[in-house]
Amino acid sequence: METFIQDLRYALRTLGKSPGFTLVAVLALALGIGANSAVFSVVNGVLLRPPPFAEPERLVHVWGNYARSDLKDIWVSVPEYRDYLTMPKSFSSVGAYVESDITLTGGDVPERLTVMFSTASLFPTLGVAPALGRTFSHDEETPGRERVLVLTDKLWRTHFARDPRVLGRVLQLDGNAYTVVGVLPPGVEYPAGTDMYAPFAPTPAQAAEDVRGNHYLSMVGRLKPGVTLEAARADMARVGQEMETLYASSYGGYGWAISVKSLEDEVVGRVRGTLWLLLGAVGFVLLVACGSVANLLLARAAARGREVSIRAALGAGRGRLLAQFLTESFALSALGGALGLLLAVWGTDALVAMVGDGLPRAEKVGLDAASVFFTLGVSLLTGLVFGLAPALHASRADLSATMREGSRGTEGRNAGWLRSGLVVTQVALALVLLVGAGLFLRSFQALTQVEAGFTPEGVLTGQLSLPAARYARPEDQRAFQQELLRRVQVLPGVESAGVTNRLPLGGRTDTSFDIEGRMRAPGEIWPAVETRFASADYLRTLRVRLRDGRMLQETDGPDAAGALVINQTFANLYWPRGNALGQRLKLHRPDAKWATVVGIVDDLREWGLDTPARPTAYYSVAQTPLSNLHLAVRAKSGHPESLRTAIEAEVLALDGQLPWFNVASMVQRVDESISSRRLTAVLMGLFASTALLLAALGISGVIGYAVARRTREMGIRMALGATKSDVLSLVLRQGLTLAGLGVGLGLVLSLVLARLLSTLLFGVTAYDPWTFVGVAALLSGVALGATWLPAHRATRVDPIIALKAE
Repeated sequence: METFIQDLRYALRTLGKSPGFTLVAVLALALGIGANSAVFSVVNGVLLRPPPFAEPERLVHVWGNYARSDLKDIWVSVPEYRDYLTMPKSFSSVGAYVESDITLTGGDVPERLTVMFSTASLFPTLGVAPALGRTFSHDEETPGRERVLVLTDKLWRTHFARDPRVLGRVLQLDGNAYTVVGVLPPGVEYPAGTDMYAPFAPTPAQAAEDVRGNHYLSMVGRLKPGVTLEAARADMARVGQEMETLYASSYGGYGWAISVKSLEDEVVGRVRGTLWLLLGAVGFVLLVACGSVANLLLARAAARGREVSIRAALGAGRGRLLAQFLTESFALSALGGALGLLLAVWGTDALVAMVGDGLPRAEKVGLDAASVFFTLGVSLLTGLVFGLAPALHASRADLSATMREGSRGTEGRNAGWLRSGLVVTQVALALVLLVGAGLFLRSFQALTQVEAGFTPEGVLTGQLSLPAARYARPEDQRAFQQELLRRVQVLPGVESAGVTNRLPLGGRTDTSFDIEGRMRAPGEIWPAVETRFASADYLRTLRVRLRDGRMLQETDGPDAAGALVINQTFANLYWPRGNALGQRLKLHRPDAKWATVVGIVDDLREWGLDTPARPTAYYSVAQTPLSNLHLAVRAKSGHPESLRTAIEAEVLALDGQLPWFNVASMVQRVDESISSRRLTAVLMGLFASTALLLAALGISGVIGYAVARRTREMGIRMALGATKSDVLSLVLRQGLTLAGLGVGLGLVLSLVLARLLSTLLFGVTAYDPWTFVGVAALLSGVALGATWLPAHRATRVDPIIALKAE
């Protein structure tokens, strides 16, 4: 220990005498270590940290599928849930839930909260016990029983200051009294964003056997011990076949099938590939940084050759010298790690803020103990990676050679090869990152150029949820919607307004359907239709172009014949000859009626900009009123956010217990829909730029050191008649040779790794030639620039001065 302390003191004194070298090395390492720690914190919180459930690997999510109507991963109906309680052999328990918005009143202003109406079996299925009080009992899943609530820890903390006397407290939710009976442990919010849980108590009409097509429940199952996911899938395939046979009137001809997916995949599957990719990319940045510091240490070791040889002559063994140089390396990595940890604190928050609500488990992301230990481990490993080769080289002191060379220091052939090899590796890794960044940038650019089918600029949106206690009848819902639109449309600054059940880019509402007079051929697949219910001015508010027929109108009321507008994709798919107008459709929904196609509009990207337009039908909301609706308002000019206060006032004037929530401009919603792809492109670009800078410094450093070592040679060449252009060409050739080798190796690696990116790209292939050629040209140009300065310096060598110095 005493020897180590001596080495550490000496290392710190030595580094202090070279502040420029120390600053450059520490900053390079801090960038690499800090970026790795920040990305690891996100990966750890989202992917590695186990969810707060007992044996989470046994939890699965169950979905239904109408294979012959292209309707996949649909929810569960109440009769199907009853079947899943008894027919499968793979589950030890199952639970179900449905998400809803609910309004909390009693405070200064009404507040919107998210409630999960769940079966009592959901909590034991997840393996969750309450931290306070109790959960539900099965007899509370009966309509008419006392309404009870289980709160999440988040709601208990933010609204009740963790007061244990919350048990027994009565809350007014949507005009009904609910009694709090329990509180869940911290971190237990499934699905994410849940505020509270209430018993799911279906009415007899909702639970009837003839409503098997009314899918709205999400279902979670716990596998029995020893049952694999593959075995559960085989078991549920059997159940699906039995159900199709037993209930042929509901499933016959549609190819009913049941899919089983890991609950972990359902939560984080869409971001897993991207996060691992970013962690791998930032690891490349750290390797490039290590290469730069290793080259600096090699040059420093050569300059200290005389010092090392003298210490060896005085009795220091090779192991002692090796320990001294490794101590200096670890001191640098420790300083870089400490600064990197500070950068990681900022970087982690920045990453979470950039991705917004698109990151699952974002609340669990932070610089915790695991992240600190990761930073410590990376720092130690980094010190070993960049310090071992220079330390081994420096510890091989040749006393006689050093003393003969005087004070210039020495560098053997092996050290020269090592320095060149490090530069080639840096260039190759930088090119791989640049190719990845280029592909993601082109992918993001292609996404931003997608024609969304509507004009988001100037539109303000928000949600409203009508409580069943006050708006139980369709006529009550219809009256509220009509009065709300009337009030909003006459506000100063409002051009038009409309309501719908789901805004563009908001995800799926697909439903199977029938076309009057047309039968499915055996085995024929009819893609499900996206169903949107909209007011007369909704499509006009979004400025959707009418292609044929007419838009929905105020006359399409409850007493008029059913009317709908379809998009161009729907018309082309089922009526390619252009005779869609006048055709009649019927959705597979409870109490659905035949409706006539009265118009055709442009395609809207209802699922997202990166998903092709699907067949979509817009029904009149006056004929099918909504209890949960989105309001879209177009401003005449200026920022639509300026309308928010006036609209909120009209909502409260219409119903003082009704909040207008999730308010955002349509531009913001479009922006949020592509936030994850933007984050990937930005981070890959940032990582690649950092690696490019480090690689350029590496090339410049190697060539500069070589020029300094060959000053005498340059002087002799110029004394013998070599021109400045000859010397310039000689040095540039050396730098470009290293860069060319790195570019060649990088292109090979990029071609190999490109396959991993194919599923993450949009609108560009993983082998896009323009990206590969452009990146190679960019890196070659940077290498040329990095070599030019030391090459120009070599041309200014005075032969007489160089020879006298020798």
